[in-house]
Amino acid sequence: MAHVDPCDRGDLGEFEAYFRFLDDHAGYVPNAFLTMARIPGLFRGYLEFSAALAGCTSVSTELKTLMSHLASSAYGCRFCEAHTAHTGVRRGVDAERIERVWEFEDSALFSEAERAALRLARDMGQVPSQVTATHFADLRRHFSEEQIVEMVAAVSLFGFWNRWNDTMATDLEVPILKVADALLAGRGWEAGKHRIPEAAD
Repeated sequence: MAHVDPCDRGDLGEFEAYFRFLDDHAGYVPNAFLTMARIPGLFRGYLEFSAALAGCTSVSTELKTLMSHLASSAYGCRFCEAHTAHTGVRRGVDAERIERVWEFEDSALFSEAERAALRLARDMGQVPSQVTATHFADLRRHFSEEQIVEMVAAVSLFGFWNRWNDTMATDLEVPILKVADALLAGRGWEAGKHRIPEAAD
């Protein structure tokens, strides 16, 4: 059960146009958003940063999604791990690449450039961070400085959500449970048994 209840969507008319966009493109409105919107200015600030990050397109959405998924998994935020798995599928990421992302060092599913990026994401997700100068030397063989900044920003955004959702014990939304269960069962964890709101029963 969440420590702080999300707001009722009907009380957040200021954001309804954005929520309808989420309905169409994600299939749900995240409970974390409905909780943050208890302070509208805070949620507006998040949306501005998120929009600025979305405008950064020099790194593929697929790679940034895989990085965010791996970092969330490394951190141990099962909520965000489920969300990024669901988001990846909706964005057309090969489900096998999501399922096998922890095998990136040896799997033929990943290129050398992707391995450098995923290595960064994995070690950003460790507490404390395990990132060193070697990570950046490897990244510079494949990416520009601007691309590196974009990747760090994308993973850092999920670093925020990792701590937020673990701290708030945010309830996992019903629409992502089936996909999350299928993708994460191989890791010994079932999304369907994690923080399910009573209304899902």
